[in-house]
Amino acid sequence: MAHRRSGDREPRHFQSPERIITMTKAAALNIPESADRQIPEIDPARVQMQAAGQITREYFVRCPAGMVADDMKEPSIWRKVQASRNAFKKFDRVFIVSFDETWIAEAIVASADNKSAVLGKPRIETLPTRYDKLFSDGTYKVDFNGVGFVVIRIADGHTMTQPTANAALAERLLVQMYPARAGQ
Repeated sequence: MAHRRSGDREPRHFQSPERIITMTKAAALNIPESADRQIPEIDPARVQMQAAGQITREYFVRCPAGMVADDMKEPSIWRKVQASRNAFKKFDRVFIVSFDETWIAEAIVASADNKSAVLGKPRIETLPTRYDKLFSDGTYKVDFNGVGFVVIRIADGHTMTQPTANAALAERLLVQMYPARAGQ
């Protein structure tokens, strides 16, 4: 019989070796445990219905900044979504994209009520980093902000433009921010 130790969140026999190693690494690196970290909730405006069938539906979700794949284990992150018109039902499919597009996840809703949703073992894929660098001229840079490509002033990190669909449009906006030369 496993006994609870002080500081353990769950009985020792339920913790996987990977979780114990991760907890040890986090302690060594002085990283706060997940209980100290505020888990962001999903904004209903970032949930879009992809398709609606006779019985189930498919959704596309873009995560807020600061969310990690492990946060999907927490059913309460869907609280605001469950109070919206896009509330999940059992067996709906959910395609989730991280804010910085470094990972994606696909999952089936295992259960849902008006305050939470439980995803059944999401399949998580790590996406490769960009092979092409986004444009920067030393004063401004093009960056992806989770919604689209924007121009950011490097000195203070201020976003100078509205999000655009691709990097080329953001580069064009960056060029337009400089005054035109006389005689042209």
